[in-house]
Amino acid sequence: MRELEKFQMNLKFYREQNGWSQEQLAEKINVSRPVITRLETGEQEPDLSYLLALSDAFHVSIDHLIGRDEQTNDYLYEVYGKYQADGSVSQVVDYLIKNPKMTQSLQQLLHVKTKHRKLIEDTIFRVVENSSRISE
Repeated sequence: MRELEKFQMNLKFYREQNGWSQEQLAEKINVSRPVITRLETGEQEPDLSYLLALSDAFHVSIDHLIGRDEQTNDYLYEVYGKYQADGSVSQVVDYLIKNPKMTQSLQQLLHVKTKHRKLIEDTIFRVVENSSRISE
């Protein structure tokens, strides 16, 4: 996953984790709300002043904000090394790290009996496939 995509994901994650709307975050870092929207959607790349202000607002390093912190990289390297997975796994891992409710649900799914779990997995696959078609 490229740094810009990681940044977009992290920006939205930290904004929502703090319970801030785009407008509230914009006020905190002294920009307009459309700037936050463009940063979250990738329409605009962050300049250094934005990265510094966001880093201060979220109390995280710039490296962490753009997904280049050592801990994340070591964890993803471990996943790649063990499973020799392609880059899409990093997006899934990053998503699960930032969505603990989804992680908890998947952990619960692991404790369901195999035949029931298969039915649940099939349902999830159909929902995701249908939502992908709808969004196209």
